Amino acid sequence: MSSIDRLAAQDAARTYTQNTDVARSGAAQKTSQAQSSQARQATSVDSITLSDDARSLASARDAVQNAPDVREQKVDEIKQQLSDGTYSVPASVLARAMLNTPSDQT
Repeated sequence: MSSIDRLAAQDAARTYTQNTDVARSGAAQKTSQAQSSQARQATSVDSITLSDDARSLASARDAVQNAPDVREQKVDEIKQQLSDGTYSVPASVLARAMLNTPSDQT
């Protein structure tokens, strides 16, 4: 029985050694493939292309963001009209404002 155990142990050791060698060569191939894949990725350049609508929207957004919050020219015109006594509010606008005002503020 001891010779059978010895043969089984030798076969197990041989199989283990073969599997280890295969695993090492497979790992080396994977490492080589990963390195070449990383090299290809490092040389590729990402790019983006915007549609005409997206460019137009971005341009409009930038224009709104760069616009001043107060239109100084318009404010100056109204101030001048008030001081001259020529400023007038259309009756429909005044009526709408009066209807939208809560009654407890009169």
